[in-house]
Amino acid sequence: MVKKIRIILFLIIAFLLPATVFAVPPVVKTVPWVATDLLAPHDTWSGKQITLKGTSDSQGANFQYTWDFGDGSVVTSGTVADKYVIEARHTYSGAAGTVFTARLTVQNTSTGESASKEYYVAMRDKSLSVEVNVAIDEGLWYLHKSQTRLTSGGIDYGHWETWKNGGYATYGEPSVTASNVNAFEVNGHLESGNPANPYVETVARGLKRIFTYLSSDPTVSQTNPFGTFSTDGNGNGIRLHTSAQRYYQGGMLMDAIVASGTPTAVTTTGGINVLGKTYKDIVQDMVDEYAWAQYDGGTINPPYGGGGWRYNGNEWPDNSACQWAAIGLIAATRQWGCVLNPIVKDWNVVWLAYSQNPSTGVFGYTDQNPIWGPYATTPSGLVQMAMDGIGRGATGPNGKPSWDKAETYMRDNWGVGSGYYYNIKDYYYGLFSFVKAMLLHDADGDGIAEPIQYLQSQTPGISPIDWYASEGSNPAAADSMDGVARTLVNDQAMGTPYWGYWWEHNATGTQYYFETAQAIMMLSRTIFKSGSPVAVAKAIPNPAVVGQIIQLDGSASFHQDPAKNIDSWEWDLDDDGVFDVTGPTASVTFAALGTYPIKLRVTDNGSPEDSTETIINVLVTTPPVAPTAMAKGPYTFCPQTQPWFLDGTGSINPDEGQHQPGAYPGDTIQSYAWDLDGSLQFIDAFGPQPDVTAFFTAKGPGSYLVQLKVTDTTATSFPSSGYGDLSDTDSTVVYVYASTDPACSCVNNLTARAKSGKIQLVWTHTGAASYNIYRGTTNGGPYLFIANTTSTYSTYLDANVVNGTTYYYVVREAALNGNELCQSNQASAKPTTR
Repeated sequence: MVKKIRIILFLIIAFLLPATVFAVPPVVKTVPWVATDLLAPHDTWSGKQITLKGTSDSQGANFQYTWDFGDGSVVTSGTVADKYVIEARHTYSGAAGTVFTARLTVQNTSTGESASKEYYVAMRDKSLSVEVNVAIDEGLWYLHKSQTRLTSGGIDYGHWETWKNGGYATYGEPSVTASNVNAFEVNGHLESGNPANPYVETVARGLKRIFTYLSSDPTVSQTNPFGTFSTDGNGNGIRLHTSAQRYYQGGMLMDAIVASGTPTAVTTTGGINVLGKTYKDIVQDMVDEYAWAQYDGGTINPPYGGGGWRYNGNEWPDNSACQWAAIGLIAATRQWGCVLNPIVKDWNVVWLAYSQNPSTGVFGYTDQNPIWGPYATTPSGLVQMAMDGIGRGATGPNGKPSWDKAETYMRDNWGVGSGYYYNIKDYYYGLFSFVKAMLLHDADGDGIAEPIQYLQSQTPGISPIDWYASEGSNPAAADSMDGVARTLVNDQAMGTPYWGYWWEHNATGTQYYFETAQAIMMLSRTIFKSGSPVAVAKAIPNPAVVGQIIQLDGSASFHQDPAKNIDSWEWDLDDDGVFDVTGPTASVTFAALGTYPIKLRVTDNGSPEDSTETIINVLVTTPPVAPTAMAKGPYTFCPQTQPWFLDGTGSINPDEGQHQPGAYPGDTIQSYAWDLDGSLQFIDAFGPQPDVTAFFTAKGPGSYLVQLKVTDTTATSFPSSGYGDLSDTDSTVVYVYASTDPACSCVNNLTARAKSGKIQLVWTHTGAASYNIYRGTTNGGPYLFIANTTSTYSTYLDANVVNGTTYYYVVREAALNGNELCQSNQASAKPTTR
């Protein structure tokens, strides 16, 4: 009875109390550019209008949003009508390297509760790669906005089956939803990702819907002229397929599931023989469907006929449907090791031999006649050859099919004419298949891709072309020698009211709905991988002067898939196509003025491995030259290793000490100014190694973007140049952890033992890739880097000390890329003469 009275009293009090007592602030999220690094800024260039993108967990008339752009311009506000789409468009201006910190705030006007989230934007020099990044960024947001979300049976679903936001990526077919999900996944936005990323929910909802599209049948053995074989790759007696046009659509569903990167994940949706199965088993059962459905009629020798796919199982093939079978089977077998009987590939070679024109290299539709034009079917033949292991210099039996003939046709006719029938770049259906073939090319049949960068021809006088990055025009033109990237960037719709999609670059309207997802994947240069490695290179200094040692740093390279890491860095220092040195860092010097391209290739630890490249141009010029800021980091701050310092000592002034003729002071860096709160005021800390303990202690655990601005004395050292003092900015990240966080499990037993003229350091090996040794002469720091060691004996001898001086040491564990993980306890010693 007493308990009931207490409950009644609580309810009465709760009713009488104002709503603000129980108010809960909204949950605000902003879209990250890098899925694995929520602080990595979005790219833009000065004068470019972009979309700032955020979400909330609440909507309605009493929820108001405000976007503060972080550049001093007028904020924009409005009512949160759709909690999944809180956007604003803005044009930034500023020097390359500047990072703006925008903020999205959502307030419940009924309770006064509010919450905010930062959104970072970095100014870049305009280039094709930056334009591509912006195009992908805008395209993904359009897909996110266009998803229809619903909850059924307590499960959150999402699809693109019904009209929304212009309907440019929505259509009532399973493959549209699958393609759109795939576009997010190949950019690292995964169902298994950080829930602070709004796209994680978008992808999770989409995958849940994808599994409901599947139906099952019992497996049946297959017979063709090469033999009879089981089509049950995992022994469960099941094959899975979509309900309609299953051999067109199934491959796209397979790609989306494989691109999740989680073969052992278990389905929580779907019908019988789908629900409760691992993603890999689902894909294997779809492989089994394709193995069974391959047309088994025809002969091995002329007139051929068998070996492909169409609308129904064991139906006379067409090369339009066959490409979707190939891409799904490549994804399943190469990425997840699903089982496909080799007879399937052997029999497909027979179909390709039958359907390729032996003189032109063109692949036909249901025979050697292309019907809709050569670009719907010839790229399909190429991607099927990639599946079968027929690449450059290789052919099938009796010289058929031929990769080289098909590639020659594509190069000879690259950009010739206009319209889908005459120009591959005007026909995304075929262009997507072409890009797949170039990326998945496998000349030796080992299942490992040897991607093709330069599209080439065997026709005399036709030079190779970089099919992706070639630019034969300015952004406003449509030159025939533009590659895929420039073509897609120029084609993207950036008007109002809808923004960021692609449309009307196909033969029929039913193909238009795929364009946005396919364009994003083509720009990303990947089809079914759960994110890719991304190469990031920096030269310090840049610009530089003749004869200067330039430090190259690739440690900021990253992987879009959190389950994978970069484990190899290779540098081509002289632009000869040969990689000269390895490791996350390198150095180079140039003896003459000019602009020097340096290539970095990074490779991940996937199976199979995946690589990517980037080029940085180093300018070697004459003074006066701006300094290059180096903010170091990322920093890991743990309470047990206070005080905390930032370190800008790596900043370099290329023309240090130089001046124009006459009695002028030598140029030097005169100031180090830090912006710690995103205000761009650079007034929060000063000096090359400022103590920021108080600032970040007050902030508490979290991750924070900071910027360093270094300024030289050009105005007084080179007055006749007409320049003012030159500056440069650099950004980095500070991670503040609680003392109990596993990230703070650092070396905690560093000891220092003094000898005459030397100090021996000893600690316990923690498994770090290496250790950076720091030394100072002030108790508590700051410290300067003196050495790196990979010794697993965890010892270092410092022989560069002076007797009678007390030295203070810390050791910082470092990852394979050189990023420091955390700092040890401090140890000290004073060497003396014995």
